Amino acid sequence: MRVAALQRAPSRAWRALSARLGRRGAYLFSAGCAWTGYGIGVAIDPRYGTVRGVTILARYCPLTVFGWLWIVFGLTACVCAFFRTPGRDRVGFGAAVLPALLWAGAYGASWITGDYPKAWTSAISWGFAAIRLMVVSGWREQDRQETPDE
Repeated sequence: MRVAALQRAPSRAWRALSARLGRRGAYLFSAGCAWTGYGIGVAIDPRYGTVRGVTILARYCPLTVFGWLWIVFGLTACVCAFFRTPGRDRVGFGAAVLPALLWAGAYGASWITGDYPKAWTSAISWGFAAIRLMVVSGWREQDRQETPDE
């Protein structure tokens, strides 16, 4: 009997968190966590492709600063994911979109200028990451439908 209760505990916690966040919030929270993790990597030990791809930004600021930007914006998105009132999560979606757009622009500039010819793939990836966030930010949160087994 105790084993069965322990096996159900994660699903209860997951359902509670899912109910609290909703679909928009869950997407924003996952993006915020991803951006925070990415920022830690940029701040601590940026990869070779990142260094080459954002050379235009590195001329103005060390990459550590941009890593911290990703971290702060990612954490902002995570916190704002819990705001269920319509429109209150806009700051979080904005915080999640901005670094992705910045990176898309930096990679695009590196490709156009010839600094890093392979940067076009990252420019597209980061651009579409920003677009996905903008699309989800326009969705209405659906009312939670109760299922018979709940």
